[in-house]
Amino acid sequence: MPDDAQTSHAVAAPRRKWKRLNDEARAQVVARYSAGDTTTTLAKDYDVAKSTIIGILRANNVVVRRQPMTSDQVSQAARLYESGLYLSQVAEALSVNQETMRVAIMKAGVEIRPATGAE
Repeated sequence: MPDDAQTSHAVAAPRRKWKRLNDEARAQVVARYSAGDTTTTLAKDYDVAKSTIIGILRANNVVVRRQPMTSDQVSQAARLYESGLYLSQVAEALSVNQETMRVAIMKAGVEIRPATGAE
């Protein structure tokens, strides 16, 4: 068979449309963040990933504020912890800081179990 006859007929997955911010938009991101806007708000407003906003800030030597967990992350963390996972396991599964996650789920009303080996 010729090489072109062996091609697959599988449908290609749609390609993600990458959006690049121009220099003016990047300057606006820095200014708005410095004025108090959150990375989540900026990401939504500019239709880019939060990591893109953080990258722009770091590239411009802006100190990035602590990144709190989203309400979805807190809900998921609570469910995982209440299912029996340890705090460290939940934090690792969600790629978040363990102490940040512990405080967030406590604020959400989750009772923290005694530490392993505690009497």
